[in-house]
Amino acid sequence: MKRLLFSLYGFAFFNKFLLLTPVYAIFMQQNGLSDLQLSTMFIVSAIGTIAAQGPITYITNRVGQRWSMMIGQILKAAAILLWLVIPNYVGFVIGMFMWGIQAGFRSVAFEGLVYDSVSAYGKKREYSRILGRKSTYESIGTALSAFGSLLMFMGYDWVTWASVAAILLSMVCLVMVPYLPTADSITQSPMRLLELFRTGIKICLKTPCLMSIMMLTLLVINIPFLDDFLSPIGIQIGISTEYVGIVPLFLLGCATVGQRFAYKFSKISDLFLYSLIGVVGIAFILFGIAYSFHALWVMGIAYMLFYGIYTLLYSRFQHMVPARHRSVVLSLYTTINYLLYMLVCGIVGLGATLGSWRYSIFILGGLMLGLCAWAIVSLRGRCTMQK
Repeated sequence: MKRLLFSLYGFAFFNKFLLLTPVYAIFMQQNGLSDLQLSTMFIVSAIGTIAAQGPITYITNRVGQRWSMMIGQILKAAAILLWLVIPNYVGFVIGMFMWGIQAGFRSVAFEGLVYDSVSAYGKKREYSRILGRKSTYESIGTALSAFGSLLMFMGYDWVTWASVAAILLSMVCLVMVPYLPTADSITQSPMRLLELFRTGIKICLKTPCLMSIMMLTLLVINIPFLDDFLSPIGIQIGISTEYVGIVPLFLLGCATVGQRFAYKFSKISDLFLYSLIGVVGIAFILFGIAYSFHALWVMGIAYMLFYGIYTLLYSRFQHMVPARHRSVVLSLYTTINYLLYMLVCGIVGLGATLGSWRYSIFILGGLMLGLCAWAIVSLRGRCTMQK
């Protein structure tokens, strides 16, 4: 079990420890992309994830979760190297599409691998804690990536190659994962995206509350998700390029705290949990009003809360998924996740066209308040957080 967790946590860390994280959006804008075009980059990535769901599910069932992840990591390394070769809109689009496919492999194969491995060792009751720690290592990796902006004096090439090295280390961690036959490793025929979507919905509807908790989980993580825009926001509130990594470092550090200790609050009432979603919305609106470096602590509270809420909801969702159909349900989850992500990116991009990212933040805060009201009215008392 120790070897398993060491390998899984190691992959989680190195997969996110990319020094180019805080600077690639700035790099794209320095090479001619407008705010709206930058938003389309993340939409392209989401399209890559969605379009590949059928093949990803088939490959995962065919070769196993670990080796599927290997394929994804190779695509990710190739994507960021492509930006060095073709630093224009076309190159960025192709690279983001490839990175999107990798994200699909991670969502389906890696999340399934974590749950099935923990289950195989008879540690289902500890899944919330393990999920929180896994997410913590991911956030630590992302937060430490913030130092990439400080290293820009050495050139974007150096930051890119250092990121490729981190991807290779993540693959080493995958090799170290002990083999464990799982319930969803049965070879299945490849599904087309529409068929996969319909099958996943059927499975979800057969399990009480699964669809409701899945949608709440997806909305909680997507609506306030500004991770990909933190560097441009940092520039707009007056932080210089070499220090812009402070913004993701601080906010993702707060997210790490929320994820790490979320399991300790697994027994809180639905009313209290859903009310916290509204607190996130209020924090977003307050930051939008102040919109300055000194108001980042408000966003820190929001990040701590919504990442913690997400960890609790995602744990509940995983417990509900039938083991035999895990890859299909996770593919459905990933598909809806990136459809919502595309929608949010579009909202953020349109908000920015009004003259500032702050307008996007206002809109997202309002949506979180609406989500809070829906959860309290529709789900409270029906789908509890306790297993």
